[in-house]
Amino acid sequence: KFVILPPVNSILYFKNILKNKIIFGSQDCSQFDQGAYTGDISANMIRSMGCKYVLLGHSERRIYYEENNTMLFKKVELAVKNKLKIIFCVGESFDDYKNNNSTRKLKEQLKNIFNKDMDFKNLVIAYEPVWAIGTNKTPQLSEIEIMHQFIKNFISKKFSFANIPVLYGGSVNSSNSKNIFSLKSVNGGLIGGASLIASEFCKIYDSL
Repeated sequence: KFVILPPVNSILYFKNILKNKIIFGSQDCSQFDQGAYTGDISANMIRSMGCKYVLLGHSERRIYYEENNTMLFKKVELAVKNKLKIIFCVGESFDDYKNNNSTRKLKEQLKNIFNKDMDFKNLVIAYEPVWAIGTNKTPQLSEIEIMHQFIKNFISKKFSFANIPVLYGGSVNSSNSKNIFSLKSVNGGLIGGASLIASEFCKIYDSL
C-alpha cells in the first residue's frame, strides 16, 4: 500500500487533483473529540476529508509537544472510534541507543496505549530511532531486524496478535532502502525527507 500524509491544509487539494487514486492520511489528530479546542484537528474532521490513516506518536510530537502515553491513548481511542487506521511511531534517543536501553524505551512507548478491544488489523507500527531521523545515520541492519522483531513479539505476547506490520523510518534513501526492506521483519518504510524529492522517492518505492 502507498499512503501519503501531507500537511492537513493540503489534503483536499491533492485529493481533488489525484481523484482518489492515492490513500491519504493525516500527520496527527487531536486528543479531544468535539468542543472548543481552537486550532485542533479532530479525528472526525480527518475522516470527513476522506483520510483513511492517521500518524500518531511521531518523535517530534513527543519531544516538542511533550506528548505522553496518556495523551496518545486518547488519540488512539478517537482514531479507532472514527474508523481511522493508525500508523503508530516508536523510537529511542541516541542516549538510549548508546546505553543499550532501546528495547526498554520501546516497551515504555507501547505499553498502556492499546487495549484488547482494538482491531489490530487497523494498526501499523513505525520504528523510527530518533537519532536516525534526518541525520543520514541508520542502525546496522542486524539492529533494525532485532528491534522490529522485538515490536512484533511484544504485540503478539501482550495482545495475542501475530506479526503486526512494522515499518522502518529514519534516513531511508535510495542507497540503503533495498537492504533495509529485504530484512525479514521489515514490512515497509515511513519516508520523511527523501519523499520530498520525487526521483529519490521513486527509487525507494521501487526497491520495496
